[in-house]
Amino acid sequence: MSSSSLSPAAGRTSGSDGDSPAADTHRREKRRLSNRESARRSRLRKQQHLDELVQEVARLQAENARVAARAADIVSQYARVEQENTVLRARAAELGDRLRSVNEVLRIVEEFSGVAMDIQEEMLPADDPLLRPWQLPYPAAAMPIGAPHMLHY
Repeated sequence: MSSSSLSPAAGRTSGSDGDSPAADTHRREKRRLSNRESARRSRLRKQQHLDELVQEVARLQAENARVAARAADIVSQYARVEQENTVLRARAAELGDRLRSVNEVLRIVEEFSGVAMDIQEEMLPADDPLLRPWQLPYPAAAMPIGAPHMLHY
């Protein structure tokens, strides 16, 4: 700091040399109080901003937890559907193999007997689930998943 800024006259606003030291003290005290009040308001604003940030963090954490729970539910549903699809694919492959076997037997019987062995759909028994694989005898959700006897015949 320069020496002129330290002189009592440097802080005066009126520019007159007739101000008393008591007036200077009063101005300094008034300025000090003003600065304290300004600092107090600044601290309050800072605290209010901090409180808002804390609330936003809590809100975002709650939202994050909801999103994570929803994602876990979707992953679980996907795993169940994937498992069900695997079972259904295996069942379709098994039924396809059975159909090929039945067709092969029918072809052999037709060769030896000379009688046509065309199976008409109207002649099929309505309750035979093996001959109507597109009409499952039970809902897909009720299928016993992972049963050891499921794929044996």
